[in-house]
Amino acid sequence: MIITTSGRPGAGSFSNLKIASEYFSDAQVVDRNKRSISTLQEVYRDAMLIAGDTRFEYFTVDGGEPFFYHPNSASFRIKRMMNGEADPLIQAADLSPDDLFLDCTAGIASDALVASWYCNHPVTAIEARKEIAFITGQGLKTFAHKSEDINRAMRQIKLFHADAFTFLQSCPDNSYDVVYFDPMFTETIESEGISPLKKLAYIQDENLSNAINEAERVARKKVMLKDHFRSHRFLAFGFTQLIRQSTKQHYGIINKG
Repeated sequence: MIITTSGRPGAGSFSNLKIASEYFSDAQVVDRNKRSISTLQEVYRDAMLIAGDTRFEYFTVDGGEPFFYHPNSASFRIKRMMNGEADPLIQAADLSPDDLFLDCTAGIASDALVASWYCNHPVTAIEARKEIAFITGQGLKTFAHKSEDINRAMRQIKLFHADAFTFLQSCPDNSYDVVYFDPMFTETIESEGISPLKKLAYIQDENLSNAINEAERVARKKVMLKDHFRSHRFLAFGFTQLIRQSTKQHYGIINKG
């Protein structure tokens, strides 16, 4: 991977370049020299992290749209909750404000952000892909939303770069109330904002199965899975599928106790 600045870098871009180069110590730092993204891709033929003034953008070696952090649908969901509406995740989890919530597949951390706004305690989120963990983690620290409540919820999330199974193995029994999984769906659902994420995210069903088995020990109340309504994973991994009319996204639940 190469790391460089934005096309017209300011002080923020150079500061972010330093942060990125320390995190990805094996990456090559190159001068931008006002070169376009396409030119850099032709020259280096490698994945590329752009350190901008206010955000990071990651381009895969195949090109296409970059991955960068934004609150995505979480903003709209939180605003609806502010207006007294229910959120499907909070309902399905039967989440209490005092519950401890662990998101094992953070991605862009939309669900973790919703849970963080709702819960009194900091939400823990883990992400196996290092590039995603870095960009989402930096975004949660620095993204400036116009809602201070949402900013506060972002800052309270504790995000770690870790494999779900390995992380769960290190957790004591019943250390989280709800343990949540949202792997890439077995069938495609068009969703604005996450298309670049699909190129990066990965979790094999064997690893997912091991992680879910460990999650049953770690969860005090329930283990949750979000997936396409036709997914084989609900049955294969022992989840009770919650049927939601008029949506392709369903939740699966394993209740404890």
